[in-house]
Amino acid sequence: MRAIVFHENGGPEVLRLEEVPDPEPADGEVLVHVDAAGVNHVDLTLRAGGAEPPAIPGVDAAGWLGAEERETRSQRVLVTSARGTYAELAAVPEDCVFSLPETVSAAVAAALGVPYRTAWWSLVELGGLEPGQRVLVQAGSSATGQAAVDIARARGCTVYATASTGKLGRLGGLGAEPLGYDDPRLAGLEVDVVFDPVGGETFERSLAALAAGGRLVTPGAVGDRRVAFDVWELVRRRAQLLGTGSAPVDRDTVTRLIDLAAHGELTPVIDRELPLEQAAEAHRAIEARETFGKVILRP
Repeated sequence: MRAIVFHENGGPEVLRLEEVPDPEPADGEVLVHVDAAGVNHVDLTLRAGGAEPPAIPGVDAAGWLGAEERETRSQRVLVTSARGTYAELAAVPEDCVFSLPETVSAAVAAALGVPYRTAWWSLVELGGLEPGQRVLVQAGSSATGQAAVDIARARGCTVYATASTGKLGRLGGLGAEPLGYDDPRLAGLEVDVVFDPVGGETFERSLAALAAGGRLVTPGAVGDRRVAFDVWELVRRRAQLLGTGSAPVDRDTVTRLIDLAAHGELTPVIDRELPLEQAAEAHRAIEARETFGKVILRP
């Protein structure tokens, strides 16, 4: 089969398309024919040094069970939190596989994995976001940020989101009030929950945007991981800081996300779909902050 492999850690250029042996599923695993693979920030981290080479990157995908062309519609699946999905075939744990209805395309399904699990876990499960509340999403144009906007909008919340100047118009089209990262209005938003995956200077502005008793939730920092803020602002607002880490693969949550997408209540934004051999370009575009929403690879 064809797969993307890196034999050393480094930049996007270490990603190479190669012919490799078909994977052999172990006990508790199934073989999935990959139709679409989602590109996530975690893939970039693993490539840069978070995984020991040689390795096939990718943790999200959509496709069907088995190595051959699917014969029945019931074989369509979503895969999330697996390993080695930048390939034509992947052997993945059964616990990471979810049935996929025909109403959800492969590209949309591949976009639902890590970003939407992270956003749901951060906003709803940990952040306690209730329908009708107010939420600020930092970096709303990223795949995870767009997922957070989408989930908050679907729950009937008032949504504010930040992005670079060139992306603000598209944010408005998603149903969010677009704001620049340094917009002075951030300090007066009085939101119930802030989702901040950026870090750096953004973090202090996130804290200033909170209402009394608000929650600032972060899954990590794609920007500067070092932050500074006035502790007395945290105390005065009686705010909570919550670090989420990796979202668990909760079957009820993933099934709910699939169902919401099937009924048109969640609509992931696909920035671009690239052939598998352009995986390096996908990583480069994400690192250069050129994308809006999700990048998909097609084996």
